[in-house]
Amino acid sequence: MTNSKKKERGNINPYVLLFCVIAICGIASYFVTPGAFEREVVNDRTVVVPGSYHSVEKTPIAPFDILRAIPHGLIGSASVVFLILIVGGTIEVFNQSGSISMGVSKLISKMGGKGDTLVLIIFMIMFAVMGGFLGWVEAAIPFVPIAIPIILALGYDAMTAVAVCILGLMVGFSIGPTNVYTVAIAHAIAELPMFSGIGLRMIAYIVFVGVSIIYTVRYANSAKKDPSKSLVADIDVSDLTYDFSENEGKEMTGAQKISLFVLAVTFLIVVYGMLKLGWDINDMTAAFLLCGIIAGFICKMKPGEIANTFILGAKGSMNGAMIVGIARGVQWILEKGGIIDPIINNLAELLSGFPAVLSAIGIMLVVTLLNGLVPSGSGKAMALMPLLMPLGDLIGLTRQTTTLAYQFGDGISNMFWFTYGTLLIFLAYGKVPLQRWYKFLWPLMVILFAIAIVFLLVATKIGYGPF
Repeated sequence: MTNSKKKERGNINPYVLLFCVIAICGIASYFVTPGAFEREVVNDRTVVVPGSYHSVEKTPIAPFDILRAIPHGLIGSASVVFLILIVGGTIEVFNQSGSISMGVSKLISKMGGKGDTLVLIIFMIMFAVMGGFLGWVEAAIPFVPIAIPIILALGYDAMTAVAVCILGLMVGFSIGPTNVYTVAIAHAIAELPMFSGIGLRMIAYIVFVGVSIIYTVRYANSAKKDPSKSLVADIDVSDLTYDFSENEGKEMTGAQKISLFVLAVTFLIVVYGMLKLGWDINDMTAAFLLCGIIAGFICKMKPGEIANTFILGAKGSMNGAMIVGIARGVQWILEKGGIIDPIINNLAELLSGFPAVLSAIGIMLVVTLLNGLVPSGSGKAMALMPLLMPLGDLIGLTRQTTTLAYQFGDGISNMFWFTYGTLLIFLAYGKVPLQRWYKFLWPLMVILFAIAIVFLLVATKIGYGPF
């Protein structure tokens, strides 16, 4: 009992952590020297005007604003919050009907315990493609509550399950060759040909994803072979995985097969809608809502049963949804207190005195630090790139190299910053405490930053362009 209490005390509660960050940012507004950049609209995008930084009147945060940051954060991230809740409801419909558990049971029985490692690799590549080529992170949330139970059912621990999702998505995102949220925006601001320089980024992408797969598979097989090596051996995830004992000797019903087909078609429609039809998060949410309703009727649920099942699933997803809103509150408090622009200006000035190679590394580190305050890749690109591009020009960096440095800084640290709500959602899905995740992650972070530095050295050496 005593040891259990000690472990509980040792776990960092993400709600408490985020609230403390909000409070600290509010207090900082009384001490940070205020200033702001002028902004202008270029090609329908709001960008910072280089050299326009000027002093402004101090607007310290009122104590009550620290509390207001939470509802404002929930409002600001409402589309993602509702996506999480409704996807949770949809998945619960499939769970109640037994469709997913039967489908996974048949898959595992056919593999006969073989090919488990291959399943991990396939999942990681799938997530890496979503993150790297589509620029998806939040948009991939619906795939996570399906992937995690499958990985657990294969006998892997919860750390492996969340690592497959987090590393696959976020490592892919960090060096995505066609990432629309970082590369595309940065190229537009830098006036570079869209997605130019893809050759070096593709090589980096393969290296980053490959290293992450090897790292994850080594841990996964080690922890599976010897559970004492698992970093989460004491965490009960029995409610997350599927119980296949009751499925032994049973065959899938026609309704279960059709409902799984509907789920697969929904994923394909969502991917097509996001890529070709200009769908946003709300459109995706509506598609999964319809999917859950159709599956419920196929499995002979009454309308009231479907509604109650949705509510039950949404309750189970409330933890992750609230985390997203509170994390977004950090950005709201920074914007209201006028803290972001002074930080950006001071950090950008620091880089102006370094040689070209060190400046490229410095840009990566500066963006890494700012990523903890403004997790939005597109938001940082619009704020920072108008400042970093002229800086890179002055110190002899090609604009392509500056973009690459920005991309590394923005992406790699997404796996680390606790202010990034989506990271906390994925950890919450697998019941993995934040500090256990850090223990798993830190060696890989060192490796990935070292690889990033090598690629920046190469980019600087070859004059990575076209300019």
